Amino acid sequence: MIIREPRVTTNAGEVRVEAEVGVERRDGAPPPFLWFVFPRAYERFVGEGSDAFAVALLPLAMSLGERLRVEGKVSCRLAAGMREYQRIQSAWKPELFRQVQVEYGALRERDQSDGAVAASFSGGVDSFQTVWSHLPENEPYPPFRVSHCLMINGFDDDSDLENTGSFLALQRVYEPVMAAHGLELLVARTNLLQFLGTQLRAQAFAAFLTAPALALGRLFSRFYVSAGARVTDMGLFKDGSHLMLDHLLSTETMETSHEGAHLTRLEKTLAISRWPETYARLRVCFNATGFQEGGRAIANCCACEKCLRTMVTLELAGVLRNYVCFPRPLRRRDVRNIDFASSRRDFFIPEIIEYAKRVGRDDIARDLRIALFKSARINAPIRGAVHASARLAARSPLYAAAAAVPKRALKRAGFGRGWLY
Repeated sequence: MIIREPRVTTNAGEVRVEAEVGVERRDGAPPPFLWFVFPRAYERFVGEGSDAFAVALLPLAMSLGERLRVEGKVSCRLAAGMREYQRIQSAWKPELFRQVQVEYGALRERDQSDGAVAASFSGGVDSFQTVWSHLPENEPYPPFRVSHCLMINGFDDDSDLENTGSFLALQRVYEPVMAAHGLELLVARTNLLQFLGTQLRAQAFAAFLTAPALALGRLFSRFYVSAGARVTDMGLFKDGSHLMLDHLLSTETMETSHEGAHLTRLEKTLAISRWPETYARLRVCFNATGFQEGGRAIANCCACEKCLRTMVTLELAGVLRNYVCFPRPLRRRDVRNIDFASSRRDFFIPEIIEYAKRVGRDDIARDLRIALFKSARINAPIRGAVHASARLAARSPLYAAAAAVPKRALKRAGFGRGWLY
């Protein structure tokens, strides 16, 4: 599909703006011109660009699966918005919309001195994918290229509010890769968690991430918050960051953007697996961050549920051996014993199982199914009994003393880690 440069004409008290349109598939026999007519008094407001036509005809191009060529000028911001529009619509309604290539005759760019562009950064899969997708080599629209990565000292369990140097060690892991790409790593420290607590943090973590950026209101014009779930899953999990919420945390000078909602966690992991800078720096562990190789590489625990499902994905992609940030090997018995205590398994595990089947790793698919079964049918009832026991022990010192004996026995045998002690 091609949209010719629009032209403006006036006649009989009206102003008409129209553009010739060429469609490859003529099934519906569309007319040769798309036009808009307004009262003559609005003539001075009619723009010379092709914004209206690009927006109007993009859904048609997507439904036809045709490449769209817009000959006139289009807003750079709108072009980036149309790209995200395609991603979301094609993920939400794949039976109706397909992503198509869009070309523009010219882009109207915003002055780059208006403000920096930042991404909230933790070193995890989501934030690495956001940064990677907005590097100059991947981001065609200059105003949307990331210039800063904002890390928060005070958000995770490895916080260092006293600034003793432990978080500085984490910062030094990421500074080289940021410098190599011309990015600035900015670390903000805050005691906000002491006010919110972990429960509110989980239900409002986009606000937590955005607050430091808003405190630097004169620096950023755009701030990326990485999506934790695909748009098709957002209605199933009431997360603290959401496509429908995060943009509401914008100001007149800084726009907050919920980024990457067109991708699943599996797809994000596969995307960044092609970026060697992540091999020593991917930080996914539920536990406090460790370091290795003289502090140059992250040391994930390789035992928690998040570590193991990330390792499984990287193994399926054939790149786990490159990730020195996972210092322990992936063993099948560890996969079978993953405890999916969180309801998020509904998002992450089935897609990994399907991918394992596609790449011919039925063994991993089978191990993950076993882990899901054990989590739901064995671990969940045990966990419920343990929680009930803890509540009873809090009310009855006699019961607490009696329960301490089997707890010590289980601890010596290596069972119950994370549940009983």
